[in-house]
Formats: sequence, structure tokens, C-alpha cells
Amino acid sequence: MVLILSICSCKLASQKKLTVLKEVKLNIQEPSGITFYNNHLYIASDYNGLVYKTTLEGKVVEKIATDFTDLEGVAVNDNGQIYVVNENKRTFVRLKPSGETGKKYKIKGSQKKNNSGLEGVCFSEKEDCFFIVNESSPTEVLKVSKKGKELNTFKVDFANDLSGICFDNKTGNLWLVSDESQKIYEISIEGNLFKSYSIPVHKPEGIVINNNKIYIVSDSENKLFVFKEPN
Repeated sequence: MVLILSICSCKLASQKKLTVLKEVKLNIQEPSGITFYNNHLYIASDYNGLVYKTTLEGKVVEKIATDFTDLEGVAVNDNGQIYVVNENKRTFVRLKPSGETGKKYKIKGSQKKNNSGLEGVCFSEKEDCFFIVNESSPTEVLKVSKKGKELNTFKVDFANDLSGICFDNKTGNLWLVSDESQKIYEISIEGNLFKSYSIPVHKPEGIVINNNKIYIVSDSENKLFVFKEPN
């Protein structure tokens, strides 16, 4: 009986919709990843290989040029160092303050297509590591050390693909976003699914949580959506 009630509650949670607080048009083409650090957002562009530092309202205050054109995710560690992932070459890269490549790590794994590889990254100060998502074939989450060593991997079977990831400091859980499913998912760091929510965002490509708000960027609409984090 307890098991049946638990399953039902999960289904009800997956049908909930988030409250949209704000929708902002970005002056950034093809935003493909987003993170938060020191009261600013950092947004990666798949169009020109730039990392944009913006206000929490999406206003650009700095542009950081990189050596890449296929950026799919961005993260900032506890020391303020910026990391990005390059999809088709399966590389995890620490940037110098100038934006030039500081250290490059090759992430093991196979992908059937150039555009089905590494798609998002986040840093967890609590776990002192990074989490990286592989978009599809396989759809999975990788736990990676600061030196690029793969610590753990688990596959995801509840989403059609994965396009972004963030760590929730308040709960210690991960949040995933799926482009094809148009949903976000709250999971444990071991991969157990807790909740899922449909979102009214076309081609969501990045997610980050800060101060009880969920920030999601849309690749096709060049927009930043801000939602109220569910209780």
C-alpha cells in the first residue's frame, strides 16, 4: 500500500507546472549553458564560443572569448575559475581569466553523432567535483573530479535527452533539463528521480538554481526564463 501511494505521488508531482516569474530577451545568440557565481550569471553561447557574464536580469556586463565554437555548458568552481564543455570533441576545459584554454581534459565515452555528446556541466562545492551530462546515446550523468577523472556514471531512462544540469546547494540534489522532453527533473546525486516538471520553454539548454529561483535559457528563443523554485 505504501509503495502504491509513493508511485502515485511521483506521478502527481510530474504533472505540476512551475510559476513563471520573468521572461527576458537576451542579447546572446544560441545560449547553451548557464551558471551562477558571485551574484552574476555566466551564459555560454554555442553560436560564437563566448561566455557572457550578466546580471541576474540577463544584462551583459562582460564577454569572455574562448578557443571553442561548440560550447554546450559552463560552470564556475569555488575559486572563481570558469570551466566549459565542448560537445563534439568530448573535452572538459578550464579557462584562464583571459578565456584562453588553461587545462583540457578528455572525457571518455562514445557517441553516435557529433551533436549527441557532452551537453552541460555544473560544480558542486559540497561534493568538491563536477557533474557533466551526455546528451544521448547514451543519456547519462558523469561525476568528474577537478582533474578530469571520471568518478562515477549513471544512465538516465526518464528523459528523451539531457541538455543541462545544476547542483542545488540547499538540498544537495541535482536538477536536469531536457530539450526534447521540455521538462526539468530533480534527482539525487546517485540518479534517483524525485520530481519532474513540464516547462513552457522551447529548446531549453541550461539550468541553474539560486535564491529559490530556477533560471533556464532557451537556445532557439535567445531568452532567459526565471521560475519560482517549487517547495
